[in-house]
Amino acid sequence: MKKLTISFCFLLISSFCFGQLKISTDSRTDYSWDNNSEDWVFESEDSESLTFFEFNESFTMVKHTTESGTSGYLIKSQEHDEENGNNQYLMSILSDAGNKYIMIFDVKNRSIRFITEDTSTMIKFKIKNIWKDE
Repeated sequence: MKKLTISFCFLLISSFCFGQLKISTDSRTDYSWDNNSEDWVFESEDSESLTFFEFNESFTMVKHTTESGTSGYLIKSQEHDEENGNNQYLMSILSDAGNKYIMIFDVKNRSIRFITEDTSTMIKFKIKNIWKDE
């Protein structure tokens, strides 16, 4: 299992360095923030929501394709969090519609999360597969 994890991390890191990184997802879960409990509250889940994320080679843009359309995002900033066993990429992104989000690419837990600028809503996509174009 440890070798598999190390191999996966190597593949992911090399994906950032060479070629386009592509990710497929197979479910979507929506949450809202509850100020009283200071936690995310489950709203809905679509366990058959198939989507694709495509990061450009320089990791400055990402395209998200869903059944209903395609959205483009400009990656304004990013940082890699490896503290306490995390393996997450935290990104500040701007949509082609002008909306700002925090995007969390969580390698360890195999998910991509979008959090609105006002932190009222979170959308979580479960990663099905990761690959790269060379």
